[in-house]
Amino acid sequence: MFRSSSVSLLLATVTLTLSACASLPSQPQYRTTDPFDLLFDAYFVGDLEELPSIDQANLFELPERYQQDLDRIIASTDSEYERYRKMRSWLYRHFRDYDFDVTETYSLSQLNTNRKINCLSFSVMFVAAARYVDVPADFQLVLAPPYWDKDGNNWINNQHINVTGSLELDDSYLNDLFDDFKLSDPRNMPAVVVRSYATSPFQSSSRRYTADINPAVLSINSGRKRITEQQVVSLFYSNKSIEALLDQDLPLAYVYTKQALEADPDSSIAWNNLGVLYARVGRQDSSMAAYERAIELDDNMYSAKSNLANSFRASGQQLQAESIEQEIESFRNQNPYYHSALAEGSISAGDYQDAMDHLQEAVGHKRNEHFFYHQLAIVNQQMGDREAVIENLNRARRYARGSEKARFAGKLKALEEIAVLSR
Repeated sequence: MFRSSSVSLLLATVTLTLSACASLPSQPQYRTTDPFDLLFDAYFVGDLEELPSIDQANLFELPERYQQDLDRIIASTDSEYERYRKMRSWLYRHFRDYDFDVTETYSLSQLNTNRKINCLSFSVMFVAAARYVDVPADFQLVLAPPYWDKDGNNWINNQHINVTGSLELDDSYLNDLFDDFKLSDPRNMPAVVVRSYATSPFQSSSRRYTADINPAVLSINSGRKRITEQQVVSLFYSNKSIEALLDQDLPLAYVYTKQALEADPDSSIAWNNLGVLYARVGRQDSSMAAYERAIELDDNMYSAKSNLANSFRASGQQLQAESIEQEIESFRNQNPYYHSALAEGSISAGDYQDAMDHLQEAVGHKRNEHFFYHQLAIVNQQMGDREAVIENLNRARRYARGSEKARFAGKLKALEEIAVLSR
């Protein structure tokens, strides 16, 4: 899924280095009977300072103005199916003009002011509205392959959640083809699809629906896993932690991570992010212990394994790092920024064909990253392929934003002027 057409859940940061991604050694190096013994406020405050405070509003509390809208629309509607249809139509009309934004996550009370929404805030709104009108709705995590972003020296592994529920239909709806449940134009949101769940020979039948902010996700044959409200609260605070970390506000990021762990002590995501925070303040032992805690909770938490391997390398424990890297080689190779980092090393070493191979892998995993095309243009220039330089700079300009787009336009103009002078 691409950032331009979807909104994903930010999960884990990974320090950008040339070392490989990673996994777990045979036995964790640190164990504790109480995992909260791994929380160290003192790492983020001085002797006279306090940790920042944050508002702890009820994430699932539907604002009164939305309650009033739904009361007016749903009044005297007995059919569960009809309540669902009306609620879904209201939500679609209300939020279709909001901006997708993977970089910020807002509570329901903040959405109307900021007018930005991602998969988590959309799913929370959908569930809150559905439950208010007495329609079944649950959260589920989409078990899709990793989708990566990069911010500075951070690699960010995005994941995705949506909503599902089972609707009871009476016999008057059994022949309904549900065509109006599919809103699949990627320029709009949300996308909602109802799929057949079960058919009864009696007068009622169940139909399972999936509501998703990104239409493309609905066509992907990926696994799904139901998650609880507390897990969603934890994910919300983990998102806020990542936002604070990228803003270089480590104390605030730590407070949000603590809130994530308070909501769900078994969140491997939050433990991994805690490890990243400890690494940022130079507490390597505590960082590795947090990564190991994440892996104990979820052996498929490859971001934590990658971070742990990097920590082993940084501390000179090469054998442990290599053992981990071998375990999750396929995870590492799914990360386009890993291939980009390897290409950078090959460029520095003068091995331009190797750099080209890595960059083609990177583009194969993520075609809308302008930085990869800029790297390709550099390699093309070193290999004397002027046409390819222009082609890749044009692609970089196409996918770049803001000042970066203007920068590539300037490079292309300079190349054109050089070409004129050389005639």
